[in-house]
Amino acid sequence: MNRQLLRIMSIGVLGLTLGLTPPLTSLAADEAQTLFNQGAIHFNNGEFQQAAKSLQQALKVFPRFAAAHHLLGVVSSRGLQQPDQAVAHLKKAVELHPNFASAYMELGLIYRDQKNLEAAKKVFKKAIKIYPRFADAQLNLAFTYDQLDEREQAISAYQAVLKLEPKQLTARYNLATLYDMQGDTDQATKQLEKLTSLDPQDANAWLLLAQLSEKALRETQAIEAYQKALKISPDLLEAHYALGYLMQAQDQPKQAVNHFQEVVRLNPKHAEAQLNLGVLLANLDKLDEAEQAYLAALKLNPKLVEGYYNLGVFYEFHRKDTTKALEQYRKYIELGGQDDRVRKLLKKVGS
Repeated sequence: MNRQLLRIMSIGVLGLTLGLTPPLTSLAADEAQTLFNQGAIHFNNGEFQQAAKSLQQALKVFPRFAAAHHLLGVVSSRGLQQPDQAVAHLKKAVELHPNFASAYMELGLIYRDQKNLEAAKKVFKKAIKIYPRFADAQLNLAFTYDQLDEREQAISAYQAVLKLEPKQLTARYNLATLYDMQGDTDQATKQLEKLTSLDPQDANAWLLLAQLSEKALRETQAIEAYQKALKISPDLLEAHYALGYLMQAQDQPKQAVNHFQEVVRLNPKHAEAQLNLGVLLANLDKLDEAEQAYLAALKLNPKLVEGYYNLGVFYEFHRKDTTKALEQYRKYIELGGQDDRVRKLLKKVGS
C-alpha cells in the first residue's frame, strides 16, 4: 500500500447532488421542499440534529424525495456518525433516482471508512460512469486503489483526476509517491516539480522532492529542496536529519551539528542523531560535548554497535585513555562488530 498519508480533500455537500431530480410541484412537495431547505441550512451551520429532524419531516410529507434521502444520508454519516442509517438513506436515494452520482459518491466514502474497499470501488465507478467529469469521485477511486495496493489502477486514476483538474495537488502528490515506489524517479520528480510550482508552500512536496534528489545523488538540489521544506515547516525532523548528513558530506560540520541538534530537540530519544553529533563534535575538538553525545546515544540504545566503536575511537585518539577505549571496543566486538584493527588490538592486549 502507498506509504504516504492520504491527504483526503473535504467534499462539499450542498450543490453537489449531480443528477438531482426535477423540482417538486405538488402542495405536499412544496412543504417537503421547504423542510429540505431548512435541513440544508441546519447542516451548513453544523446543526446536525436539527438538520436530521427537518429532513425526516420532509420525508414524512414526501417519502420519495431522493434529494432528502441523500442529504439525510450525508447528515447521518458526517454529522451524527450513524453509518448504517446513512447507507440506508443513500441506497434509497439511488433507488429512487438511479443516476444520482453524488449519492453513490457518499456511499463510497462510507464503505471506505468501513474498510469495505471493494464495495467502495464499485460505487465510485458507478458515480463516474454516470458523470465522467466527477473529479472528486475519480480522486476517491484513486485513493481506494491506493489502499488496495493496486498501483497501476491507482496511477491511472490519479492521471484521470489530473486531466480533469490539473491543479489537483493531492492527486499529483500521491501520483509522485506511486512513481517513486515503482522506481520511476524521473516521473516522480516531474510531478513534484509541477506541484511545487503550483504550491510553493507544500513542505511535504519539497521534502519528497529532496529525498528523490538525494537518491539520485543530486546533492545540491537535495539540499535546496530540504531547506525550502524547512523554511515552510521548521520542525521537519526528516529534513534536519538528512541535511545533517549532507552538510557533513559538503564539509560543513558546523551546519551539520546544527541540524543534528535540531533532530535531538525534536526527538530527544533519537540515538543515531546523538551518535552523529558525537562524531562531528569530536572532529570540532568539542570533546566534552562529544563524549556526552556518545554516552547519550548508548544510553538510549545500549545495542548500538557503532556507538561503542566510535566511543572507543574517541577515547583512544582524542582522550588518549586506552583503558576506556578497550572497554568500549570489547562491547563493540561482543555485539558483533567486525573491525579487524579492533580485533587485533584486543588480541594484542589479551582481551
